[in-house]
Amino acid sequence: MYRSLSSIGIVLATIAFTACSDSISANANTHVSVQDQCDPASFNAAIGAGACSKQGNMTFAQFNSELSATQQVAAWRFVPPNLTVRVGQSITATNDGGEVHTFTEVVAPECHALTATDMIASGTTFTADAETTVGTEHYQCCIHPWMRATVTVTG
Repeated sequence: MYRSLSSIGIVLATIAFTACSDSISANANTHVSVQDQCDPASFNAAIGAGACSKQGNMTFAQFNSELSATQQVAAWRFVPPNLTVRVGQSITATNDGGEVHTFTEVVAPECHALTATDMIASGTTFTADAETTVGTEHYQCCIHPWMRATVTVTG
């Protein structure tokens, strides 16, 4: 009787430790939402057809006014702005806004060498390369440089 109870205890403990283990999700991607609130009528009229493809609540004039006053626009952002990943994980950025954005790791002049494949169209997803070293990395939208994220990579 004691032997079967201890066997059951060992099995239950093993299941509990396995269910709580980080090893199951260690290689799962971390997600970032790329957000904006562009109003398609005013943005497309000012910038050109297709500049904004989703309904937002900020007109182009409101955007320019906030940008001029604060050098940023709060509704254009990465969510979350700070995240932690493990070595081997990738970061997937989904453009939930209406404008095209980038999610670019920046160290120096990365924004000067962008190609069409670096653009994240509205409703699409981009996955950054898997992280390979422990430390802090910085990402930004090269089109809207106030959109930034800090990534802490752990071992």
